[in-house]
Amino acid sequence: MTQPNLGKKIADLRKAKGLTQDELVEKCNISVRTLQRIESGEGTPRSYTLRIIFDALDYSQVDSNEIGSNKIGSVISFRLEQFYRYFLDLFNLKTNTMKKISILSMMLSAIIFGLFLICTESQAQKESKAKSQVVNNNSSKQSPEGKMVFSNFSCENCFDDNDEMIGHDVKFKTNGVTIKIGLIKLNRKTREFKAGFINGKILPNKVELTCPKEILNDTSVKITADKVEHSDNKILLKGNAKLSSPQNDIIEADEIIITGI
Repeated sequence: MTQPNLGKKIADLRKAKGLTQDELVEKCNISVRTLQRIESGEGTPRSYTLRIIFDALDYSQVDSNEIGSNKIGSVISFRLEQFYRYFLDLFNLKTNTMKKISILSMMLSAIIFGLFLICTESQAQKESKAKSQVVNNNSSKQSPEGKMVFSNFSCENCFDDNDEMIGHDVKFKTNGVTIKIGLIKLNRKTREFKAGFINGKILPNKVELTCPKEILNDTSVKITADKVEHSDNKILLKGNAKLSSPQNDIIEADEIIITGI
């Protein structure tokens, strides 16, 4: 349908609804002058403007001739504008007050629920990360093939850097060796570690340690074993060997060799 028949049809529909031009433009959010030009046949409205007018007049029998070229862009623009008008109208509580309050309440509840889910997921991820840093004493820690396997492993603030594990308050058992150390840097591939002034290497049922010579004569460092052998720069512990420090660091194995440097 083209002008002036289109303008006449709109005018007839408006009058049938008992609406003045001012009342219709208020519902359509267009100017009075625009509506006057359309009804008089002076101007042809855009597709989305025509849809807004027909929608306000509750006229749904709109064919392609009435809409014109009806390009996709026009349809999208119309839908967005229609949604925008509807959304703004929700906050006008002068009409349909209870219905609009109910809709706004549901929207607010959905937003709060969504934020709750996001916060819950974020907190769960943080707790999962924290738990991964403190492993249960009865669990095992299996490293890739060729590296160390731990049992009864626990650690606070541990992290891996390539083949090295650095951790605080570390406890574990491996290959017949038990270690409990406040701070350790352990190469899981070479089995070598550093703990304060002590360097060591973990072997099956055996630990080799090197430390400053004065530590060998430090009475606060306790050593016990079924057999203890002393030499100038070395102490050999055999059978139920155990070394403990004043900081309660503990190394236990069937054999411990301590070399002073």
